[in-house]
Amino acid sequence: MKKANNYQTLYRRNFDTGRVIIDIALEDYIDFFHEWDNSAFKKRDIHAELAQFLDLCSEDIPLRKKLEIVFSLNTVEISKEKEELIRTSYRYYYNSLKRLENRKTKRLVRNSIHLLFISLILLSAYGALINIKKNGIISRVFLESLLIGGWVFTWEAVHLLFIDITEPFRRSRELKRFLEADLSFKYLNK
Repeated sequence: MKKANNYQTLYRRNFDTGRVIIDIALEDYIDFFHEWDNSAFKKRDIHAELAQFLDLCSEDIPLRKKLEIVFSLNTVEISKEKEELIRTSYRYYYNSLKRLENRKTKRLVRNSIHLLFISLILLSAYGALINIKKNGIISRVFLESLLIGGWVFTWEAVHLLFIDITEPFRRSRELKRFLEADLSFKYLNK
């Protein structure tokens, strides 16, 4: 119970929407972006430390809670255009991460299906060859290898499909929450 409510002492809450607020202080709009990214302004990457900070905050907050991200800027210039560019870049960034996680999930499922297919072949071969008279050690070793190999491939497929896939699913839910987050701006020198 103590750990579950710990995030409530670290983060504010928007009582109108019920969202958990992550506060981020920036000196200027440009601080949002990665300093080495010279691409078109709309598609620039989020600053690596900011993305890492958001991930750390997200780990503290239960996945069922919706987020609101408040950027507090220490600038006298208020630019709705730059606010929109930040919103656009934020969405591009998290959409691309979500696509990568979806690809990773599909790859895990595809690999699991391949492993199941291989295990089915090995176990079928074992079932077909088990009734053949086993005279030598080589034939016994071969049959046992088919059986053991079939079960190992089956286990690896089940492991991928039911255990390894939980992390990409969790990360995908986390990224979806970032995409659904409300972004707002607060100006300190106003």
